[in-house]
Amino acid sequence: MATPISIVPRKRPAPAESGAIPEGDRPHRSGSRFQLALIAVLVFVVAAIVHAQTLSFKFLTTWDDPGYIATNPWIRGLTLENIRFAFTKPYFANYLPLHLVSYMVDYQFWGLNPFGYRLQSLFLVALNASLAFLLVRRLFKSVALGVIAALLYAVHPAQVEAIAWMSIRKDLLSTVFLLLTVILYDEATRDRFRPGVYAASVVMFVLGLLSKVSISTLPLFLFVLDLTRPWDGRAFRWKSSIANKIPYLVFAALLVYVNNQAQVKTGSPYTHQPLQYVMVKGEAIWRYLGLLTGLVPGAPMYDPPWLGGLHPPIDLAGALVPFVILGFAYWRRLRALTLGAAWLFILLIPALAFPLMTYMADRYLYAPSLGFCWILAAGILWLAGRVRSDGGRRAAAVVLTVIPFTIFTVRTVRYEALWGNPEALWRYTIKHSKDVRAQSSLAQALLMKRQYAEAEQIYQSLLGYKSPDVYVGLATIYVSTGRFDEAQEAADNAILHWAGKRDNEKAGLLCFRALVELARDDKDAAIRDWQAAARLDPKNDESREHLRRAGVAPSY
Repeated sequence: MATPISIVPRKRPAPAESGAIPEGDRPHRSGSRFQLALIAVLVFVVAAIVHAQTLSFKFLTTWDDPGYIATNPWIRGLTLENIRFAFTKPYFANYLPLHLVSYMVDYQFWGLNPFGYRLQSLFLVALNASLAFLLVRRLFKSVALGVIAALLYAVHPAQVEAIAWMSIRKDLLSTVFLLLTVILYDEATRDRFRPGVYAASVVMFVLGLLSKVSISTLPLFLFVLDLTRPWDGRAFRWKSSIANKIPYLVFAALLVYVNNQAQVKTGSPYTHQPLQYVMVKGEAIWRYLGLLTGLVPGAPMYDPPWLGGLHPPIDLAGALVPFVILGFAYWRRLRALTLGAAWLFILLIPALAFPLMTYMADRYLYAPSLGFCWILAAGILWLAGRVRSDGGRRAAAVVLTVIPFTIFTVRTVRYEALWGNPEALWRYTIKHSKDVRAQSSLAQALLMKRQYAEAEQIYQSLLGYKSPDVYVGLATIYVSTGRFDEAQEAADNAILHWAGKRDNEKAGLLCFRALVELARDDKDAAIRDWQAAARLDPKNDESREHLRRAGVAPSY
C-alpha cells in the first residue's frame, strides 16, 4: 500500500507526465490555511508547555552566561553604539551579531531579569516547532507527517541544552531563519521561479548566518531537495539548480571565513592526525544517533573517545553511516528518508568537519534533529498504513506516536530540570565527563551556596591549570572566611594568569582585586585597580561607580 509520504519506492512517472504536477501532489492540498494555522498554534502551545519550567531558571553563571549577558557591556540596551559593535567586531571568539542583538532586545525591556531572556528563548523554541510543522507538511504534502514530526521535534531531548543554557540562544535564532529559508526556497522554485520569494529566502539565510554560522551547509540540502523533485513528476534542471545556490554559497563562504578568523580551535592531538580525526568524528556520529533515539542520556560535556581496542573499525564505520543511509535512501527513492537523512547529516557537517573546542555537544543536534523526527514520523505512518481499515490506521498512528512522544517528553523534562539547579547539573556532568570545566563549575556552584569547604577543596585540586577563574574562586572563599592575605595572593595570581581574556574580562578581574584590597583597607591600591579597569573597558560601570564614590575621576 503506497502512502502519501513516499516511504516506499515511487514508480517513475510516464514520460508524458514527467513535466506535469498531478492534482494530488500540489503543495497546498493538505489542509486549509485555517486548519494549518490552528495546528501550528497547537504545536506551539505543546512546545511552550513542555519547556515552561525554564522560565524560572536563572542565568547559568557557572558557564558562559556572564560573558554573553550578565557582564557583557555591549548588550546594555538597543543602542546604535551597541548595534555597531555587534556588526563590526567579533565577540567571545564568534561573529554572531544577531545573537547579541537578541540580548539587547531583552535588556531593553527586562534589564538583567532572567525571566525576560527565558521568555524570548521559550518563544523561539515554540516558534521553531510550529515552523517545523509548516516545513515538513510543505515538503511531503501531508498534514499527518508534519504534525507527528513537529510534535516529536518540539519535545525531543536535543532541545534541552539550546533552551536551558541562555548562551545558546544563537541555535534557536538561527533555526528560525533556517526553516524560513527552506520554506521560502520551496515556494520560490517549486512550480515556477518567483524572484521576490527567492530573494526573501536568501535574506533569511543571511540572517540565519548572522545568528550562527553553522547553517552554512544548507545550500547542499537545497540541492538534494531539487534532486528529489523528479520523483513527484517535477522537472529538474542541473544548471538552474546549481545557479540558484550561488548567492547562498557566497554569503555562507564570506561569513564562514569571518568566523573562522575569530573562533578558537581545539589543540587536541587528534586534530593533527587525519585518520584519528575521522575516527573521533565517527564515534561522535554513533553518539549522536544514540542521543537522537531519546534512550541515551545527554550531557553538557563529553570527553574525547578512546581509540584503542575495537574502537578504530567501529568508529570508521560510524564515519561511513551518513553515506550509506543517504545512498540507500536515494537508490530506493525513499523521499522522506532521503531528505530527513540529508537534513540531519548536512546540518551536522560543521560540527563534524571543523576542529571545534568541543568534539561533540547536544546543542549541535538542535536543528539537525528535525530530520530524524520526520524520518521517525514517516516510519510511524508507514507502519500505521499496514492496517487495512481507516479507523485502525488512525488508531495505530496515534499509538505509535504516543510512545516516542512520551519517552522524549519524560527525558526532556527530567534533564531540563537539572539545568535549573547548577549544583545538581555539574554533579551530574562529573559522572559523565572528566573535563576540568565541570569541576570548576561545580566549585563555583558550591561557592554560591556558601559551601566553602568542598568548594575550596575542588579549587585547590585545579590550581595546576593556572586559571584566573580558579584563583577568583579561592580569593572569594578566603575573603568570606576572613583570610585576607591569602585572598590578596589569589587575586594577584588571577591577574598574573589572565592571558587570553578579553578587555572587559580583565577589567572585571581588576575590579575584583580592588574589592579584595578594599577588604584589606588598602584603598589606594583599590583606586589604582579601578582606574586601570576603567582604562581597559570604558563601559565598565562598576569601576566608574566605585571611583565616583571615592571622589576620584577615571583616568582614560
